[in-house]
Amino acid sequence: MPTARFLVPALLALVFATDARADEAPPLTGASFMELDAMLPSLRGRPNEEFRVQGLKAYQQRHFDEAIARFELASGYADKYSQHYLSLIYWHGVGTPVDRVQAYIWSDLAAERGNPRLLAIREKMWAQLSSQEQARVPREGEAYYARYGDDVAKPRAEAEMRRFARDMTGSRVGYRNQRIETGGGPVNGVFLTEVGSNAAAYAVSVAGSPDELYGKEGGLRRLDGYWQEQDRLLDGTVEVGELETVRRGGRGPLDPRER
Repeated sequence: MPTARFLVPALLALVFATDARADEAPPLTGASFMELDAMLPSLRGRPNEEFRVQGLKAYQQRHFDEAIARFELASGYADKYSQHYLSLIYWHGVGTPVDRVQAYIWSDLAAERGNPRLLAIREKMWAQLSSQEQARVPREGEAYYARYGDDVAKPRAEAEMRRFARDMTGSRVGYRNQRIETGGGPVNGVFLTEVGSNAAAYAVSVAGSPDELYGKEGGLRRLDGYWQEQDRLLDGTVEVGELETVRRGGRGPLDPRER
């Protein structure tokens, strides 16, 4: 079974219809705990994916505080999946108090690259915020973008990918002309170097030399392709649920007469 299946959520849905208490936490992925655990060795060097999967493991174990912390770490490396997960967690109050402003800000970050379905989810959330909550968004959101927006988070992730690649493949005595021999066997019997699922980091799998991997020009082009593939995998996996207003405090949908 292709490994990439486990790197994207089986369902990225905004579930408005039910009260998602911690004992009824909405599922974030169709992968089992063991499948997620088996993925982790192949994700070294891609902190956005590694922390995301660690967060999903914690979430499945109902360790919600740890899941939130891991998703926040992944978000710091430009992981749009984790930003979406956090928007759902705070919207529904899964293991944490309901915070619709923070949920909206995470949703806005998740939709930063223009995914149509994530944009639709963001707009559904916005429509449910009160005018007072909407007024808080720009004030509170600025700090989130300063830490988690693509302008800062992508370079942070790329620097870590290149550091990992140098540690794996570069000569520690200064010789820089050797070819890279990437190692690692297939995951679940499948090599998927084009989506970064090999045992080595995505960029390592396709590079021919250290300079090509993390040089100023070649390395950036390689990593642009990586982000494009991440966005392609996200496309088509988001479902937008029926819109119902969620009570503050996570007490369930409002009766229309209460709106």
